[in-house]
Amino acid sequence: MDFDRVLANREVREGRHARPYLNFRESADQCIAAGRDIVKNGGPSSHLKLLERSVVITFVTHVEVYFRDMLDAIFRHCDPDYFLPLLKHIHQSKYSIEDLLFIYRKQIHPLELVSSDMSFQNAEKFEKVFSKFLGGSLWNAAINTKIRIKDKPETAYSFEPEYLEGLKRVFELRHELVHNPKNTPHLTEDVLVDIENADGLILAVDCVLSQMLHDHRDPAIDSNR
Repeated sequence: MDFDRVLANREVREGRHARPYLNFRESADQCIAAGRDIVKNGGPSSHLKLLERSVVITFVTHVEVYFRDMLDAIFRHCDPDYFLPLLKHIHQSKYSIEDLLFIYRKQIHPLELVSSDMSFQNAEKFEKVFSKFLGGSLWNAAINTKIRIKDKPETAYSFEPEYLEGLKRVFELRHELVHNPKNTPHLTEDVLVDIENADGLILAVDCVLSQMLHDHRDPAIDSNR
């Protein structure tokens, strides 16, 4: 465990918005807008490949940040009786006495260790972690979600299984761009569609996880107000 990273994550997290989706929304909008501009208009030839890679890598990074922040939100807002029995399934790290002394001196909360140690490198990891809290598949719950503006049935919107496939392809592309970059176009119309579909899936996920937070809210939070 990199304890310095735990402290750095705490400092950075405190500077972000308390609601994870708002942080994601701002960053995703920037990535999609930049991607549309690059696909439509191109860019400076000397920097185009870098810009293409940046759109994909940055988008995936903020998906990861969203899920890590949502895990923190579970620990901050949910009843401990709800999530404590599940921790052994998602965090199995062992700590030496030296580690424990460092944790004590730096006043690191044990739950910070759980979220900071979490590596969200693919869609399977999101499923493995958050399905524990939901008691069923995260992706099935998200894809089966339907949203609409109140009193406006014509605005009803649903999410397709292809959105998950798009998310998986974007994560795979990010891995290639980071570990095995090639001098070929990386940002195409199809890739942009995958990013936009993945963006829609995160909206559905946020609906599911926000409801979970509401359903399992820690009663002590309200009683202390």
